[in-house]
Amino acid sequence: MAKNNTLNIKKILFLGLILRIILVLFSKWHPDLPNHIDWGLRFLKYGSRNFYENSIWGVSWPNQPFGSILLFSLIAIIKNTLFSSIMFLNNTFSFFPSFIIPILESNLHAWLVKLPFILSDIGIGFLIYKISSKYFPKKSILATCLYVFNPVVIYNSTIWGQTDSLINLLALTGIYLIFEKKYFLGIFLFLSTFLFKLSLIIYLPIFGLFLLKQLKDWRQFVAPIITFLVFLFILALPFTFGDKTPYEWVWYMYTNRVLPRQGSMLNGNAFNLWSLLFGIDLSKSEFTRYFGLTYQQIGRVLYIIFLIPVWIKFIKNKVNLNLLLSALIISAFGSFIFLTNMHERYLYPIFPLISIVFIFPKSFIKLKSIVVLSLIHLLNLYNLWFYPSIPLIKTILISSNFLFCKILSFILLVICFDYYIKYLKIDD
Repeated sequence: MAKNNTLNIKKILFLGLILRIILVLFSKWHPDLPNHIDWGLRFLKYGSRNFYENSIWGVSWPNQPFGSILLFSLIAIIKNTLFSSIMFLNNTFSFFPSFIIPILESNLHAWLVKLPFILSDIGIGFLIYKISSKYFPKKSILATCLYVFNPVVIYNSTIWGQTDSLINLLALTGIYLIFEKKYFLGIFLFLSTFLFKLSLIIYLPIFGLFLLKQLKDWRQFVAPIITFLVFLFILALPFTFGDKTPYEWVWYMYTNRVLPRQGSMLNGNAFNLWSLLFGIDLSKSEFTRYFGLTYQQIGRVLYIIFLIPVWIKFIKNKVNLNLLLSALIISAFGSFIFLTNMHERYLYPIFPLISIVFIFPKSFIKLKSIVVLSLIHLLNLYNLWFYPSIPLIKTILISSNFLFCKILSFILLVICFDYYIKYLKIDD
């Protein structure tokens, strides 16, 4: 059985990769992609010093940490090297198929920008398989397929070209390694997610409580944290300016350059509480006041109230993998529902998690809910970009001031609270 599973997982992951490569070759660019390309090219041209302060952008200001910028710069180097090599072959050999040159000139960079996130999809699929096969080997292939072939996962990385799969791969690998008491690599990988994005800051409370429950091993936490801080120092050093130390500059970057450039929308096209109340209106600010509080403050208060019972249950009970992953699901789902300035992609973290939790005995994750969640999230990703063009679906989504989107938002709220109540009832 183990050999058959190993052969099957290789075929599944290979098929998942081939499917994504084919879709990449025939899909268009999302408007986010030129940003990523531009940041990489500008870094190569102007360097790191004052990178976040310059007004040199072909599309928009950089709003991602320097880990992402370095990644996009590396991709730009690879693209330039590959294209130069191809041009050399084209100019040297008469039989070279020159007709591909314009195609590569127009698309190669975009394809390469998507590649790390496609590979991260496959990496998460393999991680799901490894975790599942350790606990429930008979269901490991099913768990992997639920993730690898989920349309929302494919749409996010392969069609859109977003970075969510990379940071989720780092975070989930790190959390699982810590669960297995492999603290050094686990802590380092988890912290490294914040070099690329801050999206998974929602995991920090559970992550912190999880470490506290392993406090007897605290000495093993010191080395990876110090190593990460040194690594952060080294990466930040070229970006620093003025009289700031690298660590002062990192704080400045996140608080003055990354976070403020994420927008301050009440709702960033997420099907959540705010879209249910106000519809899809990107012009409405999260700093609008209601009874003396901003919507941002109200959202954060609601989220904390929502999470307090989750934290209490997590603290009171012995941590097993089911409880740990379930707590992360609720944390991610609740943030999407209650917090302001949520973008449609921010529901992504629950999908690798539910693919694993689904296979546990008496799991509160059912196949039906995975299907419903995936369909709603796919429509949410599709909303406003509307690619590929399907006029009927677009009409349904935008008609009557996004009424159907409000209905889908309500369904997500119902599923979220269904998960929430069932999580709180997980046997001690």
